[in-house]
Amino acid sequence: MIGKLNDYFYHIECILCGKKTDEKENTTLCSCGGPLDVVYDYSHLKGLVNSYMLRTTPPKVVKYLDFYPLKERQNLFTLEEGNTQLHKAGKLGKKLNLPKLYIKNEGLNPTGAFKDRGSFVEINKAKELGFKTVCVASTGNMAASVAAYSAQGQMPCYVFVPENTPRGKLAQAISYGAFVIQVRGTYADAYDLAAKVAAHFGFYLAGDYAFRSEGQKSLSYELCEQLWFGKIDWVLVPVGMGTNLSSIWKGFKEYKTFGLIDFLPKIIAVQAQGSAPIVDGFKNKNKLTPVNKPQTVCSAIAVGNPIDAPKVFNALKESNGLAVAVSDDQTLKSQQELAKIEALYVEPSSATVIAALNILVKKRIIKSNETIVCVATGTGLKDPATTLKVIAEPPVISPLLSEVERVMDSNFLSLRAGSVGDREKLIFKVVPSLKEVKNSISKEFNLDLDPVSLKIIRNVIAKFIKVKGKKIVKADLQSIIETVIADERRKKTLEIEDFHIETFKKKKPNAVVSVRINGHKYDVRDVGVGPVDAAINAITSAIKKTDKVNFRLTDYSVEIPTTGSDATVEATMVLQDEFGTQVVEKGTSPDIIVASIEAYEKGYNELVYQRQKNGK
Repeated sequence: MIGKLNDYFYHIECILCGKKTDEKENTTLCSCGGPLDVVYDYSHLKGLVNSYMLRTTPPKVVKYLDFYPLKERQNLFTLEEGNTQLHKAGKLGKKLNLPKLYIKNEGLNPTGAFKDRGSFVEINKAKELGFKTVCVASTGNMAASVAAYSAQGQMPCYVFVPENTPRGKLAQAISYGAFVIQVRGTYADAYDLAAKVAAHFGFYLAGDYAFRSEGQKSLSYELCEQLWFGKIDWVLVPVGMGTNLSSIWKGFKEYKTFGLIDFLPKIIAVQAQGSAPIVDGFKNKNKLTPVNKPQTVCSAIAVGNPIDAPKVFNALKESNGLAVAVSDDQTLKSQQELAKIEALYVEPSSATVIAALNILVKKRIIKSNETIVCVATGTGLKDPATTLKVIAEPPVISPLLSEVERVMDSNFLSLRAGSVGDREKLIFKVVPSLKEVKNSISKEFNLDLDPVSLKIIRNVIAKFIKVKGKKIVKADLQSIIETVIADERRKKTLEIEDFHIETFKKKKPNAVVSVRINGHKYDVRDVGVGPVDAAINAITSAIKKTDKVNFRLTDYSVEIPTTGSDATVEATMVLQDEFGTQVVEKGTSPDIIVASIEAYEKGYNELVYQRQKNGK
């Protein structure tokens, strides 16, 4: 498969106006705004095809060098990308009556996503063209991949991401040595800024452009080989920018041109309903209307104005394909379904194809005798926080069999939050009876809690409604249940009876706290850098009056699981004593200060219990 490349082996041209572009001057978009494509002399390429090697050697991105626009073959850097698992989804296939269902698990690429295929070609090409520095805009996966390959090429890398990008993806890019800058706004804002930076400083602008597409088409080559060059009926692909889908289609067409396959599959573009310009455009005679502010948990495909939309429309037309939009609820349920049935944990964007598959099977568009491939573009570890939107926080208990039995008897371990939209469902406007609490928990979460737990939950609900004026939605009720299940219900050494805090714009806040320690009441005043700090300092001062235990707060975090200024707050604190004993406790309230104080109170009481239990 070794062939000498020359300047006439390929050229770059706009797919809209046909204008040819010099790769040394531009590799992104045509002057007309259209996407660029690498056009090959296929009569020359066919002469390089070694069918025996293609059919007998393991698939891998570097195996297909002859089909990439790389003129320089020396000193290429690779992370051994490609050759990802084609998972035979037997159990899910049986459930859907699809015996020939496969999932291409692209999360097994080096940085956990399909982007590595394109980065291999694109960053090597950037080096070949003489660039010294790379910059890129991304919603996360591209950032990590470009950063990794830039590090391999010893090229500084600047990454621009929207400010709500999942933390796991940011951590990856930063760890690879990239200079990450968060941009207030959407992906489009980050993209515009990255383009300006590249032009101003002379950086290589990486992204969903012509050279990246060439690397990503290797996915199709692998599919053909992994399925023994047999017929594939449908390929479902998550779509954000559209580059991956159009690349996959190009790869299939090339293998047919080379005479390696006899049939082309139908391509299905899958998008999230909150960001579905391709789906809407496909229905509207391929007229794209950008989505200004995408709203979806599928961050990797939250692209409102996809550059490669024209390529996607062409691929769908040529393949006689479809475009399908799925809801976030359908996506997250499919993510859990795939994990439980097939032990594949994919990111939400990848799970959209499973949600779409369910829809198309029900509509009888996809039939049981057909071969179907779903492309799972990235691992679920890229965005684990989204998973927690539909499952409960694991309970924390003491290492006692009785505690295990209590949690198991309540069926708490099976708790699921339901749909994303369901989290805002109103449950209680007024303080409910114990019976109403029991019935609601059984209906909403399928839990059968003991009478003591139900009574505690009702008391917490009453505080929310009576004292704070907070209506209880489903997410609030879940937070309360999680907190109560973890409550050990032992006698409290420390009890916070009340507090009063004053805050100022130009002075430190001060707090007056009334506490009861071993039955004795203390009123203590202290200050802090913030209201929570002032309250904690006051409580700690009271504790030190009666207790010589040396302990400290080692970590503190706050989560808000619902929307609105009256949302319930979950405060988590980690306390550690001088012997190294560490406890993690959570407080729940519509008031961040109350939730934090509750967590601190629980943490101290647990430290005292642990100390007494261990005889210290």
